[in-house]
Amino acid sequence: PEARTLGLSVHDLARQVHAAFYGVEPLRIQRGQEDLRVKVRYPQTERSQLASLEQMRIRTPSGQEVSLLSVAAVDFGPGFSSITRTDGKRRVVVTADVDPKQANAQEVFTQLSEGGFFAEMEAAYPGLSISMQGAKKNMQESFASLKVGFPLAILGIFVIVATIFRSYLQPLIILVSIPFGIIGAILGHLLMGYTMSMMSLFGIVALTGVVVNGAIVLIERINENLAEGMSFFNAVVKGSARRFRAILLTSLSTVGGLAPLILETDMQARFLIPMALSLASGVICATILTLILIPNLITILNDARRLIGRIKTGIWLEREALEPAAARRLNRMEWE
Repeated sequence: PEARTLGLSVHDLARQVHAAFYGVEPLRIQRGQEDLRVKVRYPQTERSQLASLEQMRIRTPSGQEVSLLSVAAVDFGPGFSSITRTDGKRRVVVTADVDPKQANAQEVFTQLSEGGFFAEMEAAYPGLSISMQGAKKNMQESFASLKVGFPLAILGIFVIVATIFRSYLQPLIILVSIPFGIIGAILGHLLMGYTMSMMSLFGIVALTGVVVNGAIVLIERINENLAEGMSFFNAVVKGSARRFRAILLTSLSTVGGLAPLILETDMQARFLIPMALSLASGVICATILTLILIPNLITILNDARRLIGRIKTGIWLEREALEPAAARRLNRMEWE
């Protein structure tokens, strides 16, 4: 506190102590082809005595001199045993542990970079370069892999479902449940007071393979009803009623299995909570919308097919005849 009242900072103290014992370069003299560097510092005899540090005088911005011990508390500590360099530059590693109750690593990095702290450091120390490692580097690598893996996962789901259903449009209806599952995962984080983290994104990727199960089961039942000869609307209503309990119980059992992990307070399990929360909340939201939205989308798709058939043939075709599942019924009749 005494140093601050005199206009001194820790930087001023460190700079003057460094100049006294290690020297400061005020001048360079060119002698032929040689560059002679002039350094000003304490003589060898004074630099080798600890008493010189205790008796050192510090110059204040006003030009006065005060004793070092009157403006600083000096403690002894171990020095660096080695100097690490990368590409010829000295490297200093700064590490920290993040308290998950207060924030996550992404929030800390965002505040440091967007808050201007890194920019101020680079402006104050020319030649300084800051490189993100640790959790930030792992996060960037994980994002890079997700950019490739996530579209491939969705493409794989589409190919498998299209092969089973023999349709390119019904798989698109199934994939509609994925965005609603992601919305549910985000809402779950907001309601529980968690922020989106890398584990949350991993949970969302896993969620894409879970939320489509209910839509697949529902559409398959509707197609089976159409293949058995039911009318279109009757097949949709009967199929929705038939699979309602199965879809609901499957979702409830999934959420119930993840609930102990979400409610866990142990620190060793807290980093897994965002992933479990993404799965549980996404399954709940996707299940509700699957039971309501999928039957409506199937009906809208059938209306679009009838309209296209009207444009091509000039007559309104039967709803059942336009469904790919009708081919199964014809094949069964031919087989019988």
